[in-house]
Parts: sequence; structure tokens; C-alpha cells
Amino acid sequence: MGIFKNEEEENRDDVLNRDVDSILISTGPTAVNHDVVQVIFVRNYIQVEAKAGWSATSDFAGLVRGLQEQAHELGGDAVLNCHFDEQFIREEDGKLLLSQVGYGTVVMTKITRF
Repeated sequence: MGIFKNEEEENRDDVLNRDVDSILISTGPTAVNHDVVQVIFVRNYIQVEAKAGWSATSDFAGLVRGLQEQAHELGGDAVLNCHFDEQFIREEDGKLLLSQVGYGTVVMTKITRF
């Protein structure tokens, strides 16, 4: 018998106090035992206006949130080995888009009980 009253409660998010914000995002591996769930990808397009003296600043908050949401839906509790990249794309009508992509591996950490 587990620490929960019954098996139905064992994986419920409200019992485990898991929410989207609690999903760990890491650009590296972990030494904690875990099961790989799935590799996930997120892409954002942001319309920008280039002006004299303007420089791009990378804000990957939208990508991080997207990775957290997907990991939560898949039942994972972390996304490891994340990579983020961005590039500018000029559309035919002359508009400038900032394309951002993020990807990583969703995992479910294993808790070892003694």
C-alpha cells in the first residue's frame, strides 16, 4: 500500500500538488532517476518593427510556458535538455517576424523510498 488512501489518488495532480508552474525546465540533464515520456517542441512567431538603434532581446518566457503546459498534459514533472533558438524572418510584404523555437525531453522523476 502506498502513502495514499487508494491508487486512484496516487497520480492525481491535486493530491500531488502539481500544477503547470511546478514543471521544472532545465537546459541540462539530471542525476535523478527518471522515465522519459516524450520529446516536445514549441514555436512562437512575434511580429517586430526594426528601428534605428534597435536590438533584439531574447525573452523565451512564452516558450518556457508552452513546454510546461505540454509536459503537464503528458503527466511529466520536468523538461530536460531544453534548447532555445530564434531567427528573424522577413515576409513577402516586408514585415519582420521573430521566430522562436524551444524543445526538450519530458520526464517523470522516480522517487525512491527506503
